[in-house]
Amino acid sequence: MLNLDSIKIEVRQVDISKMITGVTIYESIFGLLKGAITVKDGINFFDNFIGTDLAPIDFTFSYLNKEFRCGFMVDGISNMRITKQVKDYIIHLVSFHTPVFAESINGTFSGTSDEIISDIFADISHHDAKLEIDSVADTSGRYIAPNIPARSCLDKLVKNAYDVQQSGMFLYQRFADNNAIRLTSLGDMLKNYFIDEVGDEVSIKDAVLDGPAGAPLSGISTLGTSATFIMKEYNMDLVQKLEDGIWGEQTNVINLDETKRTKNVTKEATEIPKTKFKLSDKLYADDVKSIFATRGDVANSAIFNHKVRTFNSILEVKNMVALPTLGVGMCITLEMGGGNRSYSRQDGHYLVKHIQHNFTIDGGKYEYSQDLGLARES
Repeated sequence: MLNLDSIKIEVRQVDISKMITGVTIYESIFGLLKGAITVKDGINFFDNFIGTDLAPIDFTFSYLNKEFRCGFMVDGISNMRITKQVKDYIIHLVSFHTPVFAESINGTFSGTSDEIISDIFADISHHDAKLEIDSVADTSGRYIAPNIPARSCLDKLVKNAYDVQQSGMFLYQRFADNNAIRLTSLGDMLKNYFIDEVGDEVSIKDAVLDGPAGAPLSGISTLGTSATFIMKEYNMDLVQKLEDGIWGEQTNVINLDETKRTKNVTKEATEIPKTKFKLSDKLYADDVKSIFATRGDVANSAIFNHKVRTFNSILEVKNMVALPTLGVGMCITLEMGGGNRSYSRQDGHYLVKHIQHNFTIDGGKYEYSQDLGLARES
């Protein structure tokens, strides 16, 4: 493992990095960052600085001469062990954006899905908060938010949205993005290969077999290496997926405006036909459609099925030497084993589904490793 160049973790502008024995930060393409800090408190920091409100935490570290920063909020304390000299406990973290996502939205919005998401984000967030739109949505219309949390509004909009390539969308946050939130389509994720500074694709490799004459790699060349690869899932719940029509379904769509029934049979249809009722195109006046007007369409079902199929195979990489700018929503190549044929079938490109960033103390210095969750259709 490689050590951090420096680290600073501040709670209410008080640096607690000397008290910390470990940090875990979790990022996923399904939402916002969260994490946990293990603390050995010998200065009674808990009683003097941590109150009952959402205390801000600023996380800054330097790794391979690059500086990274991200903001969090304290989401509670657990597992406190109290002795005469010290308190041991865990500080739980949520994204800097989590509190504002709980604010209620009551209003009417119009435009494409990404425009409406941007408007809602701007309404609830601080002026310097960033939302990166990586993919423009093809879905458009009117959305009425009936006084519900912004989190619920955004979740419904994202699940219904797709881009011009008929590819579903994800709203998520990366640890290395300096607090920015991203909106990206699955199609653009699958084309976003992780590259190095000279533009070459980076591969995750076996740490044991990639050194000279089979020796383990050392130093900077160990970046992106791991000795542990686990096939977590392959075709799990296959019967249920077939029943749900994930690999094709016979769909009957009833358009209420025209009292018209449309039958569609995909190339690989399941034996269980489904009837779906399309939302009326005349829900609002002036020929304005709802943002959910495509709900129930055959095309919409195919887009949803594609999102599910992408996570048919789940592979985990444990204790990898950290690639600091690797983030969820990127694709990366796996090269496992080398001489063992049982590994070769699972080599190739994968979508980074989640990353757990681990900062641990070893000999007074912080080591940085990552646990990856990778996914692909087959």
